[in-house]
Amino acid sequence: MTRYRSIPTFVSLSLIVATMNVSTSAADWKAEADARIEQLRKQDVRLHVVNGRDEPVPGVRIEARQVRKAFPFGAAMSRAILGNTQFQEFFKDHFNWAVFENESKWYANERSPERVDYATADAMFAWCQANGIPVRGHCVFWEPEKWQTKWVQPLTGDALREAVERRLESVVPHFRGKFVHWDVNNEMLHGDFFKARLGESIWPWMFQRTHELDPDARLFVNEFNILSVDQNFEEVQTDEYVAHTRWLIDQGAPIHGVGIQGHIWAEDILSRPHILKERLDKVATLNLPIWISEFDVADDDEQSCADKLELVYRTAYSHPAVEGIVMWVVWAGNSWRGPNAGIARRDWTLNEAGKRYEALMREWSTEASGESNTDGLFAFRCFHGDYEVTITPREGDPISQSVQVTPGPQAQTLTIRLP
Repeated sequence: MTRYRSIPTFVSLSLIVATMNVSTSAADWKAEADARIEQLRKQDVRLHVVNGRDEPVPGVRIEARQVRKAFPFGAAMSRAILGNTQFQEFFKDHFNWAVFENESKWYANERSPERVDYATADAMFAWCQANGIPVRGHCVFWEPEKWQTKWVQPLTGDALREAVERRLESVVPHFRGKFVHWDVNNEMLHGDFFKARLGESIWPWMFQRTHELDPDARLFVNEFNILSVDQNFEEVQTDEYVAHTRWLIDQGAPIHGVGIQGHIWAEDILSRPHILKERLDKVATLNLPIWISEFDVADDDEQSCADKLELVYRTAYSHPAVEGIVMWVVWAGNSWRGPNAGIARRDWTLNEAGKRYEALMREWSTEASGESNTDGLFAFRCFHGDYEVTITPREGDPISQSVQVTPGPQAQTLTIRLP
């Protein structure tokens, strides 16, 4: 399986700084986000058509169609996807990354001591691998006490430490070379089960040991109440999250990315859309890639859900520190937040958020067509990703070729050689 690598984004620094410093109102946030997207997520391309003697071929019809986005637009999946062909086809049609909702968590893998079971997670991974979908690992540990499996909750001291070590030495090697990311210890701002019993040094040690066991995996912190206010809190904890992550790094924790869950509750983000970017800017001061790791919204009004989805996605996609967006609830038939969460109703018809999501995916895709000029060149600007290019010469059959458009400081020239 191809490992995911962060690709540097080359943009005009002065443009980004200027854009980020502009006061953003409810009226102009979208235009400013779109201007950043144009710089961050697109590239100038020149297709150069030549013959077998490397001579330019003018007047050739060219059609370029994007078949896969470079930017990760992912989603969570559960065991419900196994054997459910409608779920599988919907997932493939809408997402290019995956995370398992519960199936790689400790309480799912080891329901009783030392009886480890990865069968369901392995089956889900096999499906993802067969369909070219990279997978995030979620999660090695989950800090709040209420999420510990029953046999772990009474453990303390050496017994708990041994259980923690066995968990690490089992799950991380098992998914080594499979999971591209690991959320190492989920929600450390909202629990202290391991810290209270084993001391605060356990937190950086968890990251250090995970890195030793899988040096290629990118290790993440992951938290809620960062992008938007959770239903049980009065204020966001963005500053606390930044400080907490800095402390972990200072203690020697190898951290390669910052997960922001992005569950949207009752906060009125639509009346002040700039607030999301301001919060992302704060987290970006860590100089680490940001992933929106668990987005969902479940307002009673479908239109409100759609508007909030667009606000979060357009803001995140336009931010230079954000490297991926993962939707948590996809389908009402498998929703922890009620029937309006996700983008598909129980019968798999799109709700308003689903229609908006598909519209965004179309907006952030490129199709271009035209003819090569006298120098055999056809130039266009497009979103990063994989393209199918079809060349139709004046004589002969059409020829198709796959090309990949990547970020760069200059126009990317791709040569297409005719027989």
